[in-house]
Amino acid sequence: MTEMVEELFKPQEEEWLCNSNEAVTIWFFEPSTDPDQEFDYAQVSPTFTYSIFGDKEQIYGYKNLEIVLKFASGSLATYFDVQYTEKIPDVSSKSIADDVIDKIKELIPNDYITNYDIFLKSVNDDAYHFKPMGEKITEYRLEEDEDEDIVYEIYKATFETPRFKEYHRRFQIMVLFYIEAATYIDEDEKWETMLLFEKKRIGDKHIYGFVGFCSMYNYYFYNREKNVSTENNINDKVPNLVCVNEGKIIPEDIRLRISQFLIFPHFQGKGHGSKLYQTIYQYVLSNSRIKELAVEIPNESFEAIRDKNDLQYLREHKVFEGLVAPVDKKIIDSIRRNYKLNKRQLLRCLEIELLRKLNKTDAAAYKAYRLQVKERLYNWNKEILKDVDRSERIGKLEETFKGLIEEYHEIILKYNW
Repeated sequence: MTEMVEELFKPQEEEWLCNSNEAVTIWFFEPSTDPDQEFDYAQVSPTFTYSIFGDKEQIYGYKNLEIVLKFASGSLATYFDVQYTEKIPDVSSKSIADDVIDKIKELIPNDYITNYDIFLKSVNDDAYHFKPMGEKITEYRLEEDEDEDIVYEIYKATFETPRFKEYHRRFQIMVLFYIEAATYIDEDEKWETMLLFEKKRIGDKHIYGFVGFCSMYNYYFYNREKNVSTENNINDKVPNLVCVNEGKIIPEDIRLRISQFLIFPHFQGKGHGSKLYQTIYQYVLSNSRIKELAVEIPNESFEAIRDKNDLQYLREHKVFEGLVAPVDKKIIDSIRRNYKLNKRQLLRCLEIELLRKLNKTDAAAYKAYRLQVKERLYNWNKEILKDVDRSERIGKLEETFKGLIEEYHEIILKYNW
């Protein structure tokens, strides 16, 4: 009898399903520069929600579901609400609606706001009191903002920086929405974060809006060339390490690895990504303890920023001037040490620049270039290719080489180099 009742009241599955990317709406609020309206806002949608709602990015059990997250643009004071027109009746254990409220609550700090009027008051109050945290590194303007009183400021913070830990807990949900396969990071002292803010004038005051950030981790850099063996020294047992306060041992030589890099959607396409990356790279070059800048599995959009700016810097400093394939490995290692790029990225930039200058009608020069690139491709994929028979290996390398050259040509044409 119970089964008959459940079947009788069982709704059609599809009508209770919705796409979670469409259900979530994200808003950024700030006081308006227009005297005729109180607030300006930007509304955006997430790119990913699978880490919250599952691989299919679907939510079950609601009609016209809207999951609302609104942020004060500077302080990121958070308003959270869930709205829907109908929720599925709990006629069986199989028809229970997904608990969207708890899923989001687990990912945001407990100080979120549920009263909309209180949130709007926070937007107004916070705008005139919120100031960035950490050490100011640089500032810049955009050409399009020259006639407006807008400047962008970049700060460096760690989890030991006052107010940063609480601030990070407010914005970390964005990595789930916009960085594929991202997860929350531990509040570890080895993390450093670059924070990018927009600063603009309203009346006789300035307000800040959060533009984006980059999280970086300090790894130990093993320097084979450095010998620090000294009698009765702690470093005899732990090479390239230095003892600091309270007995903590931290790396003397660092590989700084970019983990999360995000410009919020409503600020994208204006050059902020390049400005933030350039600031990070200059910070790396100026810090004697940092020996290498690396990146954790870059996506296509970040790789484009990285390629453009690394190549531009190396070309401006004439690093590759006079080089032709095959380039001596000692020269490559010297450049890598001086400019602190990891070997893979340096070779990628070198290959693009050599291709740009290559006379393709010179058969010998083109062969030397092709062999250098293929050698690098083979070395990078040696474990995969070592068990492949010779003819197949040659074919796979040639196919990979052609695809890479096509990609390089697109980069050269894109930036008119």
